[in-house]
Amino acid sequence: MCTYDGKSLTNKDFDFDIRAHKKRLTELFFPNNFRAAIQRDSSEFQDFWKFAERLQSFLLNQSTRADFGHGSDRYDRILRLNLQTRNYRLEDYMRHRMAEASRRHSALSDRNLFAMHLIFDMYLDFVMKQRWAKIKRLHNSRQNLPIARFREPLLAELAKQQVLVVAGDTGCGKSTQVPQYLAEAKAANGDDAPRFKRIAVTQPRKIACVSLAARVSTEMLCEKGTKVGYQVRFEKHKSKATQILFLTEGLLLRQMQSDPFLKEYDVVVLDEVHERHWQTDCLLGLMKCLVMARPEMRLVLMSATINVNLFANFFGNCPILEVPGRLYPITVKYCPLTPAEIAASEDRIDPGPYVRLLQHIDNTYSISERGDLLVFLAGMAQIQTVMEACKAYAEQTKRWIVLPLHSALPAYTQEKIFHTPPDGVRKCVLATNIAETSVTIDGIRFVADSGRVNELTWDSLSRMRRLKETAISKASADQRKGRAGRTGPGVCFRFFKEEDYNEFQPFTTPEIRRVPLDLLTLQLMAMGLPDVKRFPFIEPPEMKSLDEALETIVSHGAGVRCNEDQVSITPLGRLLADLPVDLAIGRILIMASLFRLTEPVLNLAAGVAVQNPIGAARSGESRLRQAEALQPFESDHGTPFMIADIFDEWVQMKSRSAARLGLIRRDADTDDRVGDVGADDKHNSTQRWARRLGLEEQRLYEMVRLRGQFLDLLREAGLYSAGERAASKKLAGTGHRRALHHAQHREHLKNKRKRVLTLQDNEDAVNSDSGDDEDRRGSVNAASISRLHSWLTGRKGGKVGDLGGSLEGTGISVRDLELVLCHDLDGLTEWADIHRRRTHGDLLLLKVVLASGLYPQLAVPDPANAYRVANKGGAAGPGAEMVFHTPTKAFVALQPNDVFVKHPDCLFPRSRDGEEPPADRDAADASTSRPPSSHPPPRPGHKAVGSQFATDHQLLAYLDLLETTKPFLVNTIRVPALPILLLNAREIDTNANVTRLVFDRWIEIELLDPEAAQRSLAAAIWLRTSLDRLLQIKLEESQSRRLRSTDQSGEDGFTEREREETAAENTNRASKRELECRRLQRLLCENLAAFLGQKTSGLHTLRKLNAVDAKSMFVTHSTDKAVPSAPTTTSSSSSSSNVVHVNPEKGGFQVTPYLTINSLRAVVPRGRKPTASGADEEDSGDEESSETTEGLGCLDLALRLHRQVALALGAGRGEKPQQQDNPSSDENTGFEEDADAGKTNRCDRCGKTLPSKPSAADLLRHKKHCR
Repeated sequence: MCTYDGKSLTNKDFDFDIRAHKKRLTELFFPNNFRAAIQRDSSEFQDFWKFAERLQSFLLNQSTRADFGHGSDRYDRILRLNLQTRNYRLEDYMRHRMAEASRRHSALSDRNLFAMHLIFDMYLDFVMKQRWAKIKRLHNSRQNLPIARFREPLLAELAKQQVLVVAGDTGCGKSTQVPQYLAEAKAANGDDAPRFKRIAVTQPRKIACVSLAARVSTEMLCEKGTKVGYQVRFEKHKSKATQILFLTEGLLLRQMQSDPFLKEYDVVVLDEVHERHWQTDCLLGLMKCLVMARPEMRLVLMSATINVNLFANFFGNCPILEVPGRLYPITVKYCPLTPAEIAASEDRIDPGPYVRLLQHIDNTYSISERGDLLVFLAGMAQIQTVMEACKAYAEQTKRWIVLPLHSALPAYTQEKIFHTPPDGVRKCVLATNIAETSVTIDGIRFVADSGRVNELTWDSLSRMRRLKETAISKASADQRKGRAGRTGPGVCFRFFKEEDYNEFQPFTTPEIRRVPLDLLTLQLMAMGLPDVKRFPFIEPPEMKSLDEALETIVSHGAGVRCNEDQVSITPLGRLLADLPVDLAIGRILIMASLFRLTEPVLNLAAGVAVQNPIGAARSGESRLRQAEALQPFESDHGTPFMIADIFDEWVQMKSRSAARLGLIRRDADTDDRVGDVGADDKHNSTQRWARRLGLEEQRLYEMVRLRGQFLDLLREAGLYSAGERAASKKLAGTGHRRALHHAQHREHLKNKRKRVLTLQDNEDAVNSDSGDDEDRRGSVNAASISRLHSWLTGRKGGKVGDLGGSLEGTGISVRDLELVLCHDLDGLTEWADIHRRRTHGDLLLLKVVLASGLYPQLAVPDPANAYRVANKGGAAGPGAEMVFHTPTKAFVALQPNDVFVKHPDCLFPRSRDGEEPPADRDAADASTSRPPSSHPPPRPGHKAVGSQFATDHQLLAYLDLLETTKPFLVNTIRVPALPILLLNAREIDTNANVTRLVFDRWIEIELLDPEAAQRSLAAAIWLRTSLDRLLQIKLEESQSRRLRSTDQSGEDGFTEREREETAAENTNRASKRELECRRLQRLLCENLAAFLGQKTSGLHTLRKLNAVDAKSMFVTHSTDKAVPSAPTTTSSSSSSSNVVHVNPEKGGFQVTPYLTINSLRAVVPRGRKPTASGADEEDSGDEESSETTEGLGCLDLALRLHRQVALALGAGRGEKPQQQDNPSSDENTGFEEDADAGKTNRCDRCGKTLPSKPSAADLLRHKKHCR
């Protein structure tokens, strides 16, 4: 029982060993829950013990006795203590401690505990005074900003005008203060209600949203995510009480698709509009329309003082509020490179001038003068080169910490630039143009400007991105210079001549003129814009770019042409507009949902949508180690499959860690494997594993979040249901999510807290990857599992939210806990196991889905690639010198890290002239997607591969074309040539007997066997018709679901009975559609894999047509020759055949919208020269009759091929083909045409008789002597 009331304390009461009783005191004064005044894992907790020991030492060393009245109501003038706390935990302990006191003579007395309580209160008072001092300094700094004098004029202008332009120089405070002024503005009626309840502030970059939200929340004395929040891709911190929301421009555009009037916001602030991103220009045009539709809405445009009249004139001469900057004097020094340095920098940047700049700063400026250096370089390669040299100098002098900054770095590496260097050491930040305006780094005194930038442009003719180094604009140079004068007088070193500066263009070219406009155009069409060309762009892009974007949208099926100038959006286009990805990736996701392959394709789509997680090693030794580590994951099917395999392995490792912690359950077999693998936790760290493979683990976390976004979007569109996989495990409950969010917030506060850098930060920032986090969390043992269980369940049986304390010592990070609770790690692990056991048919279906989304982005191998591989090779691998040809660009290479650079043999056909085709090349390694054990190398003496006859010619499907030093294919996938072309080509043209096919006027395939060619063509028609019907059903379901979600009022003017009848009819129709959909899915999954896997087409060649061939390949229809027309009536078994007609442009018979028979000119046989006499004269006498006979035969073939359309539609409805139409077909298929009807025993060229069923050897022997 307590024997002391704490009203009077003396110096002797503080005489006890704090360190010896630290554990007990921690339990009494620092409870492990989020309500505690000081959290155990915070820096304040560590500072408390230093404060306590110093205060104890001070009091014990006092020469005079002092009395302290802790617990009284009076104010202590000696201690100046402004607050007192009550500790119920301490009081309970003191009431029940008698038994312990009798056992332990060394226990603390009541007076000691009250003394400790006084120390605790004094520390809280000390911290409070520090915070108030910081708040006071913050308030004074706000008042001293140049924008502060314009607060009232700004609000007065917005009271009269809808649109206001705020033009401010660097450092004026517009980005942080204007949103606060709007939030603090009161309503005009005089009450305390805010005038603007919801404010949206856009930023061009994610890092700017996060940093500005943190700064504004600090200035407004609120936690981030409450009154001030942010929302970026993969992450959001906001609540219902959020008044100011920082978000990226792309997210606001996406919100306008669902809410075109932005009713959620009262004010929209577009910041950094002078940067002119394509999203900025799009938002400016939309806002111009929006302010006219919503007179009560306000729009604020914030820009640097760059061409501000352009924005004001665009909004009808709206007022401009010009705010002067707060820049200190800046000295500009031009340090142009010497001719030798310029010559050395042509291939690779010379780091010598930058190292000499560090030496100049060290020799010129005293070490006591603080000031860091910011270097602007063109791109990542230049940053890496200069960083290596500067770090070598820094290790010698111990006076510099060199840090990189570019958008590819993870957030925790970027945040290092905001930390403070120690005394006597300067910070050198090597940055791209990301540091021009979006990021403000305190302490910068010196700026080095290379005058260069990597600019990404778009070549609409070649449909290729170009990343080239170019000179910056004058506006960018001035922005870079301004970074040196933010905190004091600065110096800007320009590594170019003053004459070069005068020749720079005034402003940077708007991004809308440098990027493809496919996605922008589709989003505008989804918002209801009838004609994109009439959209009010602030500076319109070139009309040819818009025309090319519309043509791309039509080719992907996202739009349909109404007339020559207008394109209307289709249901597929609306679905693609909802997916925040490239059109090709969106089509891949939609096609995957048709075949119920959503989960496996999600990994592939997410892998190509994020930045490649495989980084490039720098040194030769590290490249060898990385190549050896990556070898088990290399796939001869393409880089996306390799990334997906790496992702699955990473998920498995995360699952094993979670299983050891008891977060997920595994079966017995898996538990045994977990026990074996998890014996040494240190060696199974995913971060160490990622560093060994040269991976950026942050990209794998992004893949998890992105695939979750894709899944949600597909689920909303009705294209995904839980039935596609086993029943999903129940995810985190509300309490767990609340505790997780609190832990995430604490983690963010810990990372945000500025710290002092050390010279160890000079180590490789990219590969560090915060790998010591697992060491700090501790290894997985019984204690860590117990602590994690307590964190999740609560020690006293209370709510989970009562525990959201530290995860320290639990053996798991916040990101991994989020992976378990929010992203269904158990489900991801199940799918990873399924992917490892995929069959050859599964792999072929995946290639069908990927190729259908990527088409027409295909590359044909150059015929001379065999020579290049056999004779040259390259430093990166034997396939480094191979080139390919695309529809828009010839002679394109593979990226150095492409898997086919190391394994080029899989791109060459294995079955060649005179050889029997081997077993299927992919069947052996389909389950693992690993490279084949051995491939026959191309023979140098062999003729060109493309011109040889084979059954397995290969094409490369690619996601993008990128030109840096030369054009490269990005994210390539190997696909079989003929089946993929037959299934996806927009135009297929053939000769009379279908032995010569031209696809989309640029790829030609010649076949030896006409019968096999006709069977393949009939099968392709059947499959394409079924696939189109399945897609139509899915899109109709999605569209009807949209209509139901937008009209829930029920006020339709119908009676209750009519509504019931309509509902019953809709239900019946929906059930029939569902039955047809399942039937088509089953038939397509069975037959597509067979169509790609079997070599039913026989031997064929593959080549790219040249321009001369493409101009003269079609038959020109002449009216003076008899050409039979299609009959007007047909048999009942082919009710749709009457649509077969003569193609007026090409000649021949149009069988389907994509197939034309006999439209190609006859090729003159080799060795035969047409003459004007002799045999040719005799032949010319029968020319007209032979053409008529040939036309009749082609018409019959066209009608039989078109019959496959009706057969495919009937198969979807459950109708079985009639025996007379299809005697050789299986009852489950329906695309096998009557084989006897297509037989021919005479050669069309020489007239010689062939065997009824010629073998490959017979055909090759006849081809050799055919004249």
